[in-house]
Amino acid sequence: MTESARLVTVGTTNGGSTPIQADVTSLGVAVAVTLSTDYAMLDPPGYPFRASFTGSRAPDLQYPRTVVSGSTISVLRCESVALIAAGAATLA
Repeated sequence: MTESARLVTVGTTNGGSTPIQADVTSLGVAVAVTLSTDYAMLDPPGYPFRASFTGSRAPDLQYPRTVVSGSTISVLRCESVALIAAGAATLA
């Protein structure tokens, strides 16, 4: 039996008009993506720490955190799938 999708809004693109919703039923491993638009990352309650910011000082991680177009970041597979599906990123 397949588990129903559990969508969590993990960020927005297009100036906040397009929500990026990750299906957190399976988080997956870290995947590198290159953004094709600015991405305002959110910090939903209970969502794991993003791989790109491991080792960053906590005071430097304010959300929403906007990552500019052209940046390559590592996010969990579920977030990378959502970004690619929205046309906001490609695999790095």
